[in-house]
Amino acid sequence: MTDSTDSTTPPTPDHTPDHTPGHPTDSSTTRSIPTHQTQAMPSGYQYPQTPPPATGTPEAIVASSAVGVALADEAPAKVSGRRGGKRAGLLVGGLAVALVLGGGAVFAAQKLSGGGAQPADVLPGDAYLYFRLDVDPSAGQKISAVRFLDKLPQVKDNLGSGDPRQKLWDLVVKDDTKNCISKLTYDRDIAPWLGDRVGVALRPGGTSDDPNLALAVQVKDEGKAQDVLGRMFACSGSDQTDVRMKDGYAIITPKGKGDATINAVNAGTLAANANFSGDMSALGEQGVMSMWFDAGAGIPEVQKLSKQAAGLSTAGADVKGRVAAAVRFDPGYVELAGVSRGFKQAAGISAIKGDGTQLANLPDDTVAALHLAGTDQVVDQAWPALKKQIDSAASGSGQGDVIGQLESQLDVKLPDDLKVLLGKSMTIALPDQQFGQDEPVVGAKIVSSDAARADQLVGKVEDAVDASGFLTRKVDGDRLVLATTPDYLSKLESGGKLGDSDAFKAAVSDPSSSVFSMYVNLDKLEKQYIADVPADARPAVEALRAVGLSTSVTGAGEGSFSFRVVGN
Repeated sequence: MTDSTDSTTPPTPDHTPDHTPGHPTDSSTTRSIPTHQTQAMPSGYQYPQTPPPATGTPEAIVASSAVGVALADEAPAKVSGRRGGKRAGLLVGGLAVALVLGGGAVFAAQKLSGGGAQPADVLPGDAYLYFRLDVDPSAGQKISAVRFLDKLPQVKDNLGSGDPRQKLWDLVVKDDTKNCISKLTYDRDIAPWLGDRVGVALRPGGTSDDPNLALAVQVKDEGKAQDVLGRMFACSGSDQTDVRMKDGYAIITPKGKGDATINAVNAGTLAANANFSGDMSALGEQGVMSMWFDAGAGIPEVQKLSKQAAGLSTAGADVKGRVAAAVRFDPGYVELAGVSRGFKQAAGISAIKGDGTQLANLPDDTVAALHLAGTDQVVDQAWPALKKQIDSAASGSGQGDVIGQLESQLDVKLPDDLKVLLGKSMTIALPDQQFGQDEPVVGAKIVSSDAARADQLVGKVEDAVDASGFLTRKVDGDRLVLATTPDYLSKLESGGKLGDSDAFKAAVSDPSSSVFSMYVNLDKLEKQYIADVPADARPAVEALRAVGLSTSVTGAGEGSFSFRVVGN
């Protein structure tokens, strides 16, 4: 396979939305649903997009790829309400979400602009949780999705076989016991107005019985959308849902919250929220799916929404910070990428610098590896709180000074010896092997401030658990190398070029700065389980090449992460 790592970090040039407003029909067709006059969209956050490759036009590139690939996603969980009528109303609203989330618009047939208003442009700026799905993303994402799904023919065939939105509609109609929704048809009543984007926002002030949520469904024709949604909600036999139209979106809320939601939007959209826009800008390409969570504002509110969390009202009260994430495509992999910003950082943690040397120079036959950097610094910061918890638990059970007993039995000093043992970095690796026949072969490399002392500590632990001599160990400068067999220790000591392999480079986004990395070569591992996979599912399993995870500290209170699934 040709290495695709030249695009491991999707570029994010400016993107100017191309907003095409809906075309309202005669308002008399609305079924007693309050309307809101559509206003000009305020200037908001410009969502970045990945440009098409330099060679050839986007249309030519898509045409040369497999035509008929579509993207589908599962519908979200249903939201329960306080009363049956409200629940039914929201479920019908959820159907609109499901229709979009199940969207299987054929990429090759879509326009490549990915422009227009985003859900964040019409949702209130005081939202603390936001979820978005877009089946009309940037041109680069469409092209990358086509190329990636080409590697998964079984998945591509399933996604491309018809419009999943219509299939979902057929299931809904089939379960319509009242014979009410079934009077609507997909081609006549749904397809003419249903757009490509949906966003859900949770706002302050909700309870477990009455969540303060707003659902934004993109519509191509506001009048038709309002009419059909009105008939759908009427089928629930209640009037517990508000629908308002705003800049080409249907804003669906619980009854009584429609006007207040629109007023909040007019006061300031989520796209204009400085924290939101800054976090999304740091995240970069929004991909086909994205989310944002403000922990400082959201944790107390989420606790109010959960009856089970009623006794945890103070938990997480001091947490401040935000997380943004996106699912996006590269021709070689699909990635869940995210950033965290504004969190309170423990002193010294922001100084942790990743060093992927020990990970990258693992033997070439490595099937799985785990790497942690700055473990000694983490122990330094976490020890006071950890010691307090241990002492409290020991006191409650009458065990006395547990830490003191451990220090005496092992002849160690805590936390100093723990920092030496865990080291400045720790790398654990598994070579290619057949599992289940003998003891697994595994090894590790510890870069320590005192490798000789770390070696002694491993021996003390072995003696304490009656496993003396189980590990073969060798001190090599500031490294302690250990393994379950002498042969593998020798291979670890000699090293290899795992970091130069195409699979590793595609799976692990930035090992050089990562404080936590994980890598699994699925091609090497699949022989362990492929015989147990049903025959019809094997092509999809065999099409997956590797998975990788990488997290980095990018500054005080800031970090990033990337989880990738690489295709063959």
